[in-house]
Amino acid sequence: MRVFILFLVFIVSLSAKKPTWILRIPPSVFSIEHLQFSTSAYDRDSNIVYAYGRNHLFSIHLNSNTVDSIPWKSDISFGDKFTLDSKGNRILFGLGGKKRKFAVDVTTGNVTPFSIHREDEESHYAGVYWNEYTHKLGYFGGYGFYKLRNWAHEYDGNGNWITVYPNIDNCIPPKRTHTNFILGHPKKPQLFIMSGYGSCTGEQLEQSCPNGISEKNDLGSWCWLRDVFLYDYQNYTFTNIIGPHEKSMTMEGIGAYDYHTNTLYIVGGRLPHFDSGKEIQEMFQNTVLKLRIGKDKAFKSLKANTKKMKHTKWYEQYNYCAFYNPTRKSLIWFRSDGMWELQLK
Repeated sequence: MRVFILFLVFIVSLSAKKPTWILRIPPSVFSIEHLQFSTSAYDRDSNIVYAYGRNHLFSIHLNSNTVDSIPWKSDISFGDKFTLDSKGNRILFGLGGKKRKFAVDVTTGNVTPFSIHREDEESHYAGVYWNEYTHKLGYFGGYGFYKLRNWAHEYDGNGNWITVYPNIDNCIPPKRTHTNFILGHPKKPQLFIMSGYGSCTGEQLEQSCPNGISEKNDLGSWCWLRDVFLYDYQNYTFTNIIGPHEKSMTMEGIGAYDYHTNTLYIVGGRLPHFDSGKEIQEMFQNTVLKLRIGKDKAFKSLKANTKKMKHTKWYEQYNYCAFYNPTRKSLIWFRSDGMWELQLK
């Protein structure tokens, strides 16, 4: 009996130490559905996340768990990618690559032209970033003419996009599109690129993925990349952190970076499965993986209590996003069932 009681005490003790996801903003107060997020549209100094939807620009204040909104004062559509220039108090957005970009003031909602339009059918869905060293807008990757790219360009302010990293077949990094940059250390010129779909050649007609898992496209196959690269936007270099085809990356999800402990997280996501070229919709995973850079050789599961979170299909969480909150040293998770926070140890 004594042994059994001690065992129960041990179990209760472990449960008490298990961190728990806490709902900070319920969907009844602020509906997150149909919003567009960007992993780089986060002002870490003011602790404000920006999102767009329902013809408003929203600012979510993480210090107070409150939301402000600004009416969209333009008939210009928001575009497929956006990023924050926090020092300039503006969000930059637009369509892929060299196509025209716009700036919206985050306090007034006023929209103004940012770059001159250039035809670009090779950089659809390229990931955009703000270079805090050169004070220039950049983009990475893209798709067009049956090919993916791993190039990077920056806008010089005079109508020209300068190639700062060429499109080369060295697989550093593999070519890809729909990139979501993860904010790196605030005092260093760094962004992280995590996983996605692509290949070293970028050719849409590739029929296989050597040493990896293939995803069928309409003409061939992409690879499920399962990798992490660090982009130094001062020296324009890419450094491999983990991968390719890292088996411990068991989910395709949103990344967040804790620069206090140099730890990467994969928040939520799914394990892609493909059957005869048709993707099978799986349940959305309410789990988190973490990698202590320089310490861990693989991602590990972060044990946390998710009992109050809904279990949903993947398509019900398609617009979710996650961030590391440096003020509270926590993870923030925007989901269809509200904004949640997990205190990290």
